[in-house]
Order: sequence, then structure tokens, then C-alpha cells
Amino acid sequence: MPQPPLRVFLALGLGAAGLVATLVLALVASRVASDRLEARIEAELGDLAATMAGRLDRDLFERWRDMVILAENDTIRDPDAPVARKRRLLRRAQETYPDYALIVLVDADGRITATSTGALEGQDVAHRDYFTEGRKGPFVSDVHDAMLLASLAPDRHASDPPRVLDIAAPVRDDAGRLVGVVTGHLDWTWARSAEAALRESAAGQHDLAALVIARDGTVLLGPERLRRTDLPAALPSLAAARAGHSGTVAETWPDGTRYLTGYRPTRGHRDFPGLGWTVLVRQEAGTAFAAVTDLRRQILLWGLVVATAAAGIGWFAAGLLARPLRRLAVAAAALGRGEPMVAPASAVREAQAISLALTAAAAALRRQEEERRAADARQELLIHELNHRVKNTLATVQSMARQTARSAGSLDDFTGSFEARLLAMSQTHNVLTANHWEGAGLRGILSAELEPYAGGRPDRIRLEGPPVSLTPAVALPLGMAIHELATNAAKYGALSVETGQVAVEWGVDRQVGGETLSLRWRERGGPAVAPPTRTGFGTRLIRTSLERELAGEVQLDYAAAGLTCLIAVPLATRIQAA
Repeated sequence: MPQPPLRVFLALGLGAAGLVATLVLALVASRVASDRLEARIEAELGDLAATMAGRLDRDLFERWRDMVILAENDTIRDPDAPVARKRRLLRRAQETYPDYALIVLVDADGRITATSTGALEGQDVAHRDYFTEGRKGPFVSDVHDAMLLASLAPDRHASDPPRVLDIAAPVRDDAGRLVGVVTGHLDWTWARSAEAALRESAAGQHDLAALVIARDGTVLLGPERLRRTDLPAALPSLAAARAGHSGTVAETWPDGTRYLTGYRPTRGHRDFPGLGWTVLVRQEAGTAFAAVTDLRRQILLWGLVVATAAAGIGWFAAGLLARPLRRLAVAAAALGRGEPMVAPASAVREAQAISLALTAAAAALRRQEEERRAADARQELLIHELNHRVKNTLATVQSMARQTARSAGSLDDFTGSFEARLLAMSQTHNVLTANHWEGAGLRGILSAELEPYAGGRPDRIRLEGPPVSLTPAVALPLGMAIHELATNAAKYGALSVETGQVAVEWGVDRQVGGETLSLRWRERGGPAVAPPTRTGFGTRLIRTSLERELAGEVQLDYAAAGLTCLIAVPLATRIQAA
């Protein structure tokens, strides 16, 4: 089963992460914004309830004060004042505030002496609460049916009598004696004006209903189907208001509908104690929180839009990353097959780092391949060289054996000379082996041959010259020649005494035909030197190995102060040594 490309994984991952993050953010924002909007809506309903309760209390206080002021009027207080004059005064008060259904003046015996319209004068109202309570002090009754006033409107249906509040105040003469009670019958339609003002202040809020609940739970003002009914005392808003609290609550009403209800108890105003009413302003929860629902829908919708955009950006960003990775994968595959590879450049830092790493790896593999081929070539050359050297070495050993045997006076003499020459060859071989038979440093060959004769004294042997690397073809014969010179010096020359010294100096002469090694061996402080009467094996070995094999030149100067040997050897292929 083919595996989906990286871009799909990246796009899905980035898109899913962006989607989840955006949705979570949208949900959180929706929750926070919704909570704040709900709180504002609840506060508005609570404020409406408080506004209406305050208006009811202030209006009743004003009517309370109307009656108190009338009771202080001199005409009203004067029992002997003409009735027409009192009637005119009461009518003027009603015209000032037309929500009064009727204003009456009752004498001390409970009989109506004057009214604002002239109606009901002479009626006995001594049993009425507004008279009995009004004798004691200012009084406001709760809303009730006004059956006496209903008789003044015979065309009104008996099931719908006028509903009024009785506001009374005692009338006393200058001596403080009760002379009557003035009472204003405030038509309950007055409260509807307060409700209308509430609706006007809440313009734009649909299905808003204001209710005024009496102390006994009777609905005085509200929707038609609830008027004159009793609300259950357990209704949360009503219970909270009766406990003296104000606020807003979401609750289910007896009709099964859930409402958001603002509640506020009336508390009176100034010296008016209030009637213990409760004002409720309710709105269906769905309608009240419609703005909240719409806000949540809008936030989630925009959240989905942003999340979709984030997924698209993730797809695009995944493409930016996947494309260079795909090209890098192709380049890596070519590298694995050993084919030429060009790592692509990328604007992505990590992809660029991988590209540089692949380029470096390709270069390293090329270098390794070149080094392997060079090593193979060196190994093949070394094998051929080894075959050649083994043959030459065997021939040299065979020649040394014959020549040493001819010049040896005894078997012991032959054995010592032959072993010494073999050891000299082996030391040069060691130096070449340490350098993988690619070359040997001249100073190293000289040190290997001469260090055993220094005796721990650095002034006994002096080596001076630049670094020079010799090929095996030059190193072996030159090493044998130095060995013969050192052996001769140890037997007969400067190294045979404690005061003797040997100085070896060399340099490289560069000419058109190539480079030539010039080496001078000089002995001082040894026994007096005399030219030899015959040419020994060592001399023949030096000349044979250097002049015949290397086409060099050898000059021996047997001065009395010490032997001097000048050697000039062409350097076919020389490698600079450290």
C-alpha cells in the first residue's frame, strides 16, 4: 500500500492544529463574550424593574403629598366654608392630575360633604378603610375594586369595575380637632402609564412584560391572563424580591415557559412607606438571549472560516517544506547509487542544512573513492616494488656475502662484517616501512645509522641540512654507503677515539635536468689518516651502490686531519619531508 506523501501529513497536522486552536479560541471567546452579554442583558432587565419600582414609589409619594397638602388647605379645614368652594378646590386638584377617578371630602361623621365632580355627595362611607384609617394619619390602600364608583358608570360591565387606590389624609382645625378626611381615589390605569414609559425606555426589546405583584401575591398589573391571579410564592424571582433582594434570574413560570426575570421590591419614597409591591420585568429566555445565540453563531462561523484559512496556509506551508525534502530524497537516492548528485538549495534553514550535509557527504565519498583508488594503486605499486626490492635485496645480500667472504680474514671476521651490513640494510628498511615504502627522510636514515656511535654525546655527531625525502631506490643504497662510512670511522677514523667527531652536511641543487642531493661526510679529531694501499670492500660497495645504481658521484679525500667523502646523487622523484 503506497504511503501518503509528507505534504499530506504536514498539511493535515498543521490544518488540524490550526483548526483545533482556532475552534478552542472561538469557543473561549464565545463563552467570554456570551457571559458578558448575558450579564448585560440581565442587568438591563434588573434595571428596568428597578426603574419601574422607583417610578411607582415616587408617583404614589406625589399623590400622598397631594392629599396631605389638600388637608392643610384653609378652605378644606373650615367646616363653615361653602361646599361649592370646596368642590371647586377638589376639582382643580383632579384637573391637575387627571388619573384621580374622584377626590372626596368626608366630614368627621363619615359622610361625603364634597367631591371633585359633585357625585356621591351625602353618601355614608364611615365603614370604608380609607376613612377609618385616614382619621389616624396619611393612608394609602392597596388596589381594590371601587364598587361605589362603578355606580357612576352604568354602561361599564359589572365584571370589570374600576380599580383604584385610596389615598387619604386627616383634616384638622387649628385646635387639632378632626374635622374630616380628604381622599383621592387613584385610578389603577395610572400604573399603565408607568408600564408604557417602561416599554418606551426598553425600545427594541421584544416580548417584554412588566408585572406588579401585591403583597398577597395577586397580580395587579401584567399580561391579561395573569391579572387578578396569584403567583406561587416559590417562584424564585418573587421569593427573592419578598426577601428584599433585587436582581435577575432565569426561571420557569407556571405556564412552563422559561423566562429571564428582573425583580425589585418597592420600598417607598421619603416618608411614604410603600405598599410592599413587587415589580417583575420578564422576557422569554430565548428572546432575551437571542443576541447571545447570534453572537456565538457568528464567532463560531468566523472561527470556522479562520480555521479553514489556517488549514489552507498549512497546506501551502507543508508544500514549501515538502518540496525541498522531496528533492533532497531524490538527491540522497542518487548518492546512495553512487551517481553524480547536486543537492538542491532551499529557503528553509533545516532543509538547507540537510542539503549542505548531503553535499559534504558526496564530496567526502568522492574523496574516499579517490583515496581508495590511490591506495589500490599504491598497493599495486608496492607489490611490484616489493618484488623488485626482494630480488634486488637478495642480489645485494648475495653480492655482500661474496665480497665480505673474499676480504674476511676469518669466519668470525666474515660473520661480524656481514651481520653489520645486514643490520644497516634492515635499519634503512625500517625507516622505509615506517613511511609505507613511499619514501624515507634523509635525516632519519642518518640518525638510524649514526646514533649508536654518539655515545650519548650530542656534540659527537652533527647533522645539518634541509628536510629531504628519498625514494626507496635512493634510500637503500645511500643507507648502505653511510653504514660503510660509519663502520670505517668506528674502526679506523674519528669515531674510534673519544675526541673524534663526524659532521654530515647536505643540500639539494636544483638544475634543469632535475634535483641532485649533495652530501659531505667529514671526520675530525680522530687518528691521522693515510691513504689506503688497496681498495677495500667498503669503498667498492660505496662506489658500486651510488655510482652504478644511482648514477651518482663519490669523492674520497684521505686528508691527515680526517676523511672527507663528497657524494652527489640525482633525485628522480623526491617528496618534501617535514
